[in-house]
Amino acid sequence: MPAAVVVKISGKHVNPDKPGMVKSYAEVLRRLHEEGYRLAVVVGGGPVARAYIAAAREAGANRALQDMLGIEAARLNARLLAAALHPDAYPEPPRSIWEALEAAATGRIVVAGGFQPGQSTAGVAALLAETLNADLLVLATTVDGVYTADPRRSPDAKLIPRLGYGELRSVLEQSVEPGRYELLDPLALSIVERSGIRVRVVNGSDPENVARAARGEEVGSLVAP
Repeated sequence: MPAAVVVKISGKHVNPDKPGMVKSYAEVLRRLHEEGYRLAVVVGGGPVARAYIAAAREAGANRALQDMLGIEAARLNARLLAAALHPDAYPEPPRSIWEALEAAATGRIVVAGGFQPGQSTAGVAALLAETLNADLLVLATTVDGVYTADPRRSPDAKLIPRLGYGELRSVLEQSVEPGRYELLDPLALSIVERSGIRVRVVNGSDPENVARAARGEEVGSLVAP
C-alpha cells in the first residue's frame, strides 16, 4: 500500500496574500500524489484567522465563538489550496474525522482546516495522521525545525536534528510561546506519541521541503519514538 503522509501547513504560507506560494504548494502536493503518496493536508488559519479572532474579541464574543471564526478562516485557506489542486483534491474540506475518512476513500488529496472549538489545526493533523495510519506527519512551519529555544527570540538557539516525544514536550514547556513558534500543542503531541507517529518539522517557506520530508530525506527535525 502506498505511504500515507499528513501535512500541516502554516496559515502564514497558505493564505490569500500569497497566491504564488499556494500555487507552489499545489505543484508539490500534486507531484507527491502522482508518485503514489496518499495525502491529507491541514491548513492553519494564519493572519486571516487572527484578524477575525481579534475583531470578535473586541466585539465581545466568547472564546468558543472566536474559535469558530478561526476555524472558518482555516477552512477558507483550505478551500483556496483545494481549488489550486483541482481536480486532484477532494473539493469539500471535511468538518470531522468521519468526513475526512469519506474524502480519503475517494483517493483524492484531502485538504482540511479546523474541526471544532478548542482544537488546534495541529491537533486536527495529528488526529488525521492517527486515523489514516499515516507513516509520517510533516509540519511545514516558519522555522527550520525544532530548536532548544524560540529561534526568533533567542539568537543562541540550536537546531535539534532528532529528538523523542519527551524531549519535544520539554521544549514545548520551556521555550515555546503560543502563536510564535509553531509546533505541536500538548494534545497533538499526546496523539502522535500514543500511536508512535513520526513527525518531521521543516521550514515551509520552501514547499519543496515537504516533498523532501515525505521521501525520507534528512531535512529539518525528526521527532520519533
